[in-house]
Amino acid sequence: MMTNQVIEFAPFHLAADKTEADLVAASERFQSEFLDRHRGFVRRSLVKHEDGAYADIVVWADSSASERAFAAAGQHEAGQAYFSMIDMSREHQPRKAGAMEFFSVVGTYG
Repeated sequence: MMTNQVIEFAPFHLAADKTEADLVAASERFQSEFLDRHRGFVRRSLVKHEDGAYADIVVWADSSASERAFAAAGQHEAGQAYFSMIDMSREHQPRKAGAMEFFSVVGTYG
C-alpha cells in the first residue's frame, strides 16, 4: 500500500537543568495543546536511548503537514516550553555509522 506519510526522527539531549519529569510534563502539554490540534498529525513516541539521549518520532499524514507544524511549533507557547527542555548545543551522535540503535519508550501519543 502506498502512503504519503512522513516520519520525523528528532534526537536530542535534555537541557542540563531539566529532569525527565520536566520533559514528560512539557511533552504532554505540547501534545495536547499543539500536536493533537494540528491537521495531519498521526502519532508520536517520545523515546530514550541508553546513553541518555531522547528522540521524538512523529508520524505525519504528509510532508505538507510536517512542514506546517515545524513552522508553527516554535511560535506556540507549548512548543516553546517543550523546546526549552532541549540542549540545543548538543546533538545525539550514533556510536558508528549504520549501527542499529535502541530506545525505550517514554510516552506514546495519538
